[in-house]
Amino acid sequence: MNELESYRQEIDAVDQELTRLFEKRLETVLKVGEYKKKHQLPVLDADREKKVIEKNIARLRNTDFQEEVTMFYKAIMNITKQTQERFMEKEEE
Repeated sequence: MNELESYRQEIDAVDQELTRLFEKRLETVLKVGEYKKKHQLPVLDADREKKVIEKNIARLRNTDFQEEVTMFYKAIMNITKQTQERFMEKEEE
């Protein structure tokens, strides 16, 4: 195996773990959506989103990745908000 293939295998292993964790996150997001619906809370909590990004930037070992982590979490939170909204609408039908 050459160096490139080795790096790709490492990325594949990380992707596998990311997928597992993202699925777990989505399942939890649906529980949050149920709670928000029950308590008539909005899907968007901008203050919470800001804190999530700040907390995860603080976790970085390599602070050169601050912009990428910000983009990553904004993308994740956009997807999860859409997922919450979709499932909340589905339950209303």
